Order: sequence, then C-alpha cells, then structure tokens
Amino acid sequence: MPDNGKSAGEDTDRPRRPVRKISERLALAGLAATALGVIVAVFAWLFPVGQQAIPAPTASTDASATTSAATSPDATQGGSPATTRVEYLSALPAHAGAGNLTDLPRELREIDGFEHAIMIKCPSNQSNDKVSKVSYQLFGRFDTFQATVRPHFDSQPDARMHVEVLVGERTRDGGLAWDVGGGQYQATAEQPGSLDAVVEGIQELEIQVQCQLPDGVAILVDAALYE
Repeated sequence: MPDNGKSAGEDTDRPRRPVRKISERLALAGLAATALGVIVAVFAWLFPVGQQAIPAPTASTDASATTSAATSPDATQGGSPATTRVEYLSALPAHAGAGNLTDLPRELREIDGFEHAIMIKCPSNQSNDKVSKVSYQLFGRFDTFQATVRPHFDSQPDARMHVEVLVGERTRDGGLAWDVGGGQYQATAEQPGSLDAVVEGIQELEIQVQCQLPDGVAILVDAALYE
C-alpha cells in the first residue's frame, strides 16, 4: 500500500465536526428537558391537582357573615335569647279586697284592648269608705309592676281619681313594712296615664283607689308583673 504519511491507526475518512454538532444538540436538548421538568414541578407545587383557587371574600360576604353572627342565638349569652316572664293581675287571685273588683262597664265590652284589665270600683265616699283597696301576694318573685289607668265615670266622664300602688316588704318580725311604690293622679278617660312601681323583693302589692265621684271605676289596662 502506498505510504501517505498517516499512521496505521488513523482513519482519515471519518469526519469529526458532525460528531461535535450532534453532541451539542443532545446537550441542548437535555438542558431543555431539564428546564421543562423544573417548570412542570414548580407549577404542580403551586397548583396541586384538585385544588382550586379560592376567591377573596367580597364586602357583601363579610357583611352577611357579621350580620348572621350577630343575630344567631349562639351569639347571645348562654346560647339563647333572654326572655321576660309576664304575669297579669287578672290571672291572679286577690289576697284581700276581692269584693272591690268589678266587671268592665258595658259600653266598653265590645272594644279591644281590655283583655287583661282589672276593674276596681270607686268607694262610696262615705265617712267610713274613702278608699277602695285590692291586694296581691307577690312573694318576692317579680321586679316591676306596670299598668295604664283609665278612669270611667257614668255621670261625669272627666272626673278625677287617684290610684296608688303600695308595696309591702317583709320585716324581721314577720310583718310588712308598707311604702308608696307609685301613683297616677292625672289620668282621665280621654287621657289615660301610666302606673309603674318597682316590686323587687316585695311580699305584697296593694292598689288603692280614691275617686272624685262614687259612680266610677278604675280600669287598670294590662296590669302586669314582670320578672
């Protein structure tokens, strides 16, 4: 064989530059695959499968939640709204003076609003009968007494009457110490007036009526005791 100046182990027919180009391309492809894998991993970490983005609450949502919490029974102390017990005098037996109670005047019986009223007739205004009294035992169970005084007179509709509430507190010796708890002195049929008294710890309540004329009736509308 002719000597061309090359060693026997050297292959002069194999090109080397194309091999380098293929290696470079493979390296670039590997880098691209690695970068793509990193991007996919980051995306999967930020947005896991099955998890959806939760929108921020709007102002109306917050307002509804606040209102619901404020009106829910659980938001009140003890988990339930406070209640007040009411006891109408018309449903209680009189302890004394039941004979001074009377019926609603006939001309008022068809009028609404007197369902829980009590009626105390006026005294005769004789020397021994100046005040009509009716009492009820409370046994310290109630806090307040409230009623609306509506006078009724047959002969003179604008005649006056005085209605007072006396409260009796139990003393150490077992008796009662009486005091005026409240009074109404200006009420008329056209302008009824309120009658209030504090009865907390009171053993007995007494209603006293004095009238300008004897033919009248003291109507105590919605006379009630509140715990």
